[in-house]
Amino acid sequence: MKSKVVKCSFALVASMLCIVRSVMAQENAILGQSINNGVWVGLVEGLIGSVVYSVLGIVVLMVGFKIFDWITPFSLNTEIEEKNNTAAGVIVAGIMIALGLIVAAAIL
Repeated sequence: MKSKVVKCSFALVASMLCIVRSVMAQENAILGQSINNGVWVGLVEGLIGSVVYSVLGIVVLMVGFKIFDWITPFSLNTEIEEKNNTAAGVIVAGIMIALGLIVAAAIL
């Protein structure tokens, strides 16, 4: 099942890149110019920036969770995994959403 999802997502990304390239080629043909490589450089820089910010955001999110877990008088992992405590799961979800909003605001 995973291989089908991976293949479909790869095909989707490849088709989107082809569509973007064809639209850019049409736009440049209308303007009477050749394809500008500077646009592709900007795209690559944007993708690299997105990956770096995503990894940084995940690290900050996990550090924030570990700090909150350290502050609480009980272990959130134990409560969720072993005791199946739904309330602890809701707390963790709230923490993740709140920290995610803070990280997103800091990146923007």
